Amino acid sequence: MGLCQSQRGSRKSFASKKLHTCSDTNIQNKIKGKDTPIRPKTQPTLNTSAKDHFSTCKIPCAIRTSKRMIKEALAKTYSVLNKDFGQPNHNNFGLIQHNITGQVRTARTILKEDDFIDDMELYINNIRENNLTSPHFNNVIELFEDCKCYYVIQQYCSGGMLSNLCGKIEEDNAIYIISQILDALGEIHNQGNYHGGLSIQSFSLQDQSNNYYVKLIDIFPVFYVKEQFEIKRMQQNDLKAVGLILFQLITNKQINKLTTESILKKSKDLPKQSLWFQLVMQFQDSKNLQIYENLQNNFLYQNIIKKYSSLYAEQILKKLFVKKSSYLQQQILLVMNKIFFSERIKQIERIFFQNDTNQNGTLSKDELQKALGIEEDIEELFHQIDIDGNGKIDMNEFIFHSCDRAALINEFNLNVAFNELQRKGFVIPSYFSKYQKVDENQIENDIKNKFSSQKLNKQDFHKLMFELL
Repeated sequence: MGLCQSQRGSRKSFASKKLHTCSDTNIQNKIKGKDTPIRPKTQPTLNTSAKDHFSTCKIPCAIRTSKRMIKEALAKTYSVLNKDFGQPNHNNFGLIQHNITGQVRTARTILKEDDFIDDMELYINNIRENNLTSPHFNNVIELFEDCKCYYVIQQYCSGGMLSNLCGKIEEDNAIYIISQILDALGEIHNQGNYHGGLSIQSFSLQDQSNNYYVKLIDIFPVFYVKEQFEIKRMQQNDLKAVGLILFQLITNKQINKLTTESILKKSKDLPKQSLWFQLVMQFQDSKNLQIYENLQNNFLYQNIIKKYSSLYAEQILKKLFVKKSSYLQQQILLVMNKIFFSERIKQIERIFFQNDTNQNGTLSKDELQKALGIEEDIEELFHQIDIDGNGKIDMNEFIFHSCDRAALINEFNLNVAFNELQRKGFVIPSYFSKYQKVDENQIENDIKNKFSSQKLNKQDFHKLMFELL
């Protein structure tokens, strides 16, 4: 199972100095003369594992550079973007970017001598072997190890912390968020486990597109070694925490030890007949753990979930944005989507395939018209979306026009995308091929025609992309 109770009750700026690596064999094969200085012991191995893949490589590990451990351990694979992840009280999170794919991710540092973890080996094995499949559970992507630390890599949720929405969203939106939290929590509970430290800070918004799609980013308490006799009580505490999250989302009131006893019982001004408040009370009184079954039979609750599930697809299609663009702009935006909006791309792809009735990998005019639910003629709209003019809309054309440009095109995202596509301060056409098949000659021609130059610098890169808004 991989869960604890089943076992036991400026890019690359830090890497400006190249790491010197030397294998054990090479060291042993060197001729030892009398003047040969005494060498230190062979350096420890850095293990990296990514699901079904496992590899090892040698890397220096000096005690004096412990503050740079994460940089040394990840230098061959990732570049550190910044060390802030919206959690000022937790400095063991870093924002990183894969050196090959360009994917932005987060890294969490776990000290091997952590006093709060009783069985470190079992804890790490639980993380490595976890099989939770909920789309709202931010699973581990890779796991690195050096002599002092483990580095756990997760997907980066660029939408910010869930707590940022407190007091700013409507009841139905808050309930839709809670339904996603329950999806992740329900799977954990069904496997006889619990979180144990759930709060609003445990969740983040998937991306910046305002679709209220959330992820459980604080997954690590799930993998602690647990005592069997505590499981039921702690599962009840998880559900009570969900109620407090809903309460906080609606009221924007701070949560403390007396919240359940004082705020919920004494706030006469709260609309006790509203669905959200009824749900809060049910979560607080979840002694029999029947809340999951009760919600399945709650007509109002289920209607909200169905509405937002279908509304999400409709919102993507309504964002079809038709504005004249160059081939270069299209390819840059597609790269940015793959870096920042990977989950949203999956949703767009599902919508595309659902409407590709003849399954030929493209949308015809009739298929697009049916997808949009428009009765009037869409000849002009179809022509504008059909960028290459071949009479069909392929996946890239559909993604380009369906993406949330307002959320995607900003200074931070553009800086990351430029760093991924540049060398020595200028965009390199061949670097696009890491993400998709492109016409490099067309990219070069667009740069030359737009800027009367064969080079595209950072300032012009930003200017070019802001034209799409």
